Amino acid sequence: MHGDWVPIVMFGGLFLFLILRSYFRYKLHTTALEKGLALPETPRGDVRKSAIVLIALGVGYSISMFITLSSINDPDAPALAVSIWGIVPILIGAGLWRYRQITEKETQEERRDTSALT
Repeated sequence: MHGDWVPIVMFGGLFLFLILRSYFRYKLHTTALEKGLALPETPRGDVRKSAIVLIALGVGYSISMFITLSSINDPDAPALAVSIWGIVPILIGAGLWRYRQITEKETQEERRDTSALT
């Protein structure tokens, strides 16, 4: 019975975090505009870092679920069927990694074209 609250609290906490983060960014920007200050720059992270984290998360999830559910002798909890969901973050991470490769290649081509013109 107590386990029923885990997903509710988890997703509720995530939702609350996202709402509060958006609110505080909004307050920061409106305060800066009211005082006539320049808007603070939002640092952009490297996509490769996110890709590696997502791939590692997916692999870790798949392995841990497979090991955990394999140790339980319950036919209603198929270990492979649950652990295969780890492929979702793996594929998202792979997509981000490929996106980084494509944009990096395009940026290098643009630099070459620009330097050839001068």
